[in-house]
Amino acid sequence: MFKKKSLVTVLALVLVFSLSMTAGAWWIFGDDEEQEKKKVKEKVVTKKAKKLGSRLAPSEIWVYKSLADYNQAPQLEELVEAGKLPSVDKRLPSNPRVVQRTMMANGIGEYGGVWRDTFAVPVEGWNWAAGQIQGYFGINQIVQTGLVDLGPMWMLEKPKVLPRVATDWKWSADGKTLTMNLIKGAKWSDGQPFTADDIIFTYRHFILDERVPSLASKGTWTYGGEVTKIEKVNDYTIKWHFGVSRPQQALFEMAEPRFAIAPKHVYKSLHPAFNEDITYQEFLNAKAPQDLPVATLGPYVPTKYKPGQMLVLTRNPYFWQVDEEGNQLPYLNEVWFTEANSGKTRTLNLINGSGDRTNIENPSAFATIKQAANQKDYIDINFGPFDSAYHLNFNLSLYKNNSTKRDKALRNLFRKLKFRKALSYATNRAGIANALFPSQKFVKPWYGAYTQGSAYYKKEDVTAYKYNVTKAKELLAELGFKDTDDNGIVNWPQNSLLAGQDLIIEALIDADQSATIDITQALVPMYRKVGIDFNPKPLKATLSNSKTNANDYEINVGREDYRFTPALHPDYIGLVTKSTPYWHSAGNGGKRDLLPFEAKMKKLLAQAKVTNDVEQKMSLYREIQKLYTKNLYTIPLIQVRRGIGINSRLKNIAPDTPVYQYDWTMSNFPLEIIWTPKEKQKEELYEDNIITPSDY
Repeated sequence: MFKKKSLVTVLALVLVFSLSMTAGAWWIFGDDEEQEKKKVKEKVVTKKAKKLGSRLAPSEIWVYKSLADYNQAPQLEELVEAGKLPSVDKRLPSNPRVVQRTMMANGIGEYGGVWRDTFAVPVEGWNWAAGQIQGYFGINQIVQTGLVDLGPMWMLEKPKVLPRVATDWKWSADGKTLTMNLIKGAKWSDGQPFTADDIIFTYRHFILDERVPSLASKGTWTYGGEVTKIEKVNDYTIKWHFGVSRPQQALFEMAEPRFAIAPKHVYKSLHPAFNEDITYQEFLNAKAPQDLPVATLGPYVPTKYKPGQMLVLTRNPYFWQVDEEGNQLPYLNEVWFTEANSGKTRTLNLINGSGDRTNIENPSAFATIKQAANQKDYIDINFGPFDSAYHLNFNLSLYKNNSTKRDKALRNLFRKLKFRKALSYATNRAGIANALFPSQKFVKPWYGAYTQGSAYYKKEDVTAYKYNVTKAKELLAELGFKDTDDNGIVNWPQNSLLAGQDLIIEALIDADQSATIDITQALVPMYRKVGIDFNPKPLKATLSNSKTNANDYEINVGREDYRFTPALHPDYIGLVTKSTPYWHSAGNGGKRDLLPFEAKMKKLLAQAKVTNDVEQKMSLYREIQKLYTKNLYTIPLIQVRRGIGINSRLKNIAPDTPVYQYDWTMSNFPLEIIWTPKEKQKEELYEDNIITPSDY
């Protein structure tokens, strides 16, 4: 039974926001075999949260080694005494990850308490390696685990990929083979061992299986024209064999969510490759939202989900990390996610005391935050760089879900630069920015392929087609569009598939992103002014994503989170795989007619993928931005600055933590190290729901 107790709802809160690292630092990677030559000095940890950005060496974040003694949370001690769990030393690996004091903003913590959060995307299912959504808003980061870690890279003086369940790796002399050692003796939350078999199973039967909609694919793992091969050496060692020498990009692909490891012992019997009685659709949905508990390597285990209400996670007794004093992590006992209709609720919950965290990334919420800051002297607001943006993209695919006359007519129209220019000229970006938040310090027009805060952004590389209604109308007229029935909407030319019909375009948008809805609604009168009937179609994220993946849309308006770090996410820029970019995915057999500039971009992206030279990579991405903006691959709309809001009772969250740099917030301050002083801890409601192997 779940215990029901009252919640104290009045909390003090402090808003702290991300500060960018120095421009250009993020793409300078050290050699993975480089030995740290300087002796690491012990840093003094104070009660006041310290800044951590660009300050640490890898060994100051975590190391892998055994300790003399281990401790565990009191609830786990009770389960051990009751015979429901093995002792803590038997649950931990032989060489657990030891998180260092130096990466803890407030130092080693104490057990107990609750993290209260909000999410606005329903849980699609728990088959994360097959691309299913766990609700975003930090839930994915809690339950998914990759081979490596990207999140804490923002703390490194010299950024490089950090180990996770892969503890270390070494390149061969020719750079074409990478040998990886895995953590020894780690266990899934159901007590089953984690081994190399889980990695190989995930790679071969999720990522490389083209019938599984995983976030990565064969194209992702193709280097020098060869699909990367994986080899098992033993239970805790694997080898990767590449078609080129030292492809550093591959290390980034080994992090979740693109390499979210699946437990082989759970999914093998459910996979069509091993069970002929199961279809791929049945396999995809094999772990439904309420099919709990879930076997995970994460710090918390989903134990209860009431759709539309709440998701509850409790500590993982087999979590494979400890602090320097041997305390098994995590510190907090429970995580509660309240399900809401909009991300705005997360911010409101923080302000009213019923939530503990928000990402301040929605421009329409900035005024609310600013007002709260003016009224409360314990709120500190500091914004990071322009690192997020919104754009409009056109469905350019001729061979995927392109069956009706309307599909064919619109997609051929979208492929014409004159039309893309007309839409850009019709877009009053400054008007949209001012309507969302009247200050260009926080929201401003966007014309680039990358956001202004990116190390790769150079203003001189950008071609900007700025607001000009006259030019927009002239270009539409040149394309043969005229208002022949005087209803204010231009009509398709007589020689087109839709001759005489009004020019109507439907815009697919994510109903969970309120800023996207506001932006799209603002576009309606702008485009009507030039004779286009622009119709927003908001759908819940799960359905919106499904239609996008199926190429079942006309135009899409949405937020772009990866334009700050394009080299980490080249598939959000151009053609890297058959399904990317999502606005021009290939049809059956990989068929895709490239526009001339796309073919050039594809070659540049392929070169950038395999180069390790910093200056050459910068040069390639600058050329890509020139092609992207000159040809209006998509229509950039606005760019925004973001921050993080945190309740001040929660410790070990550095004040300069970014919302997104190499990964999302919940990976940038790992949830397992967050703690609350005893006197400020919220009472647990689900302390009887800690999962043991007998619950699976």
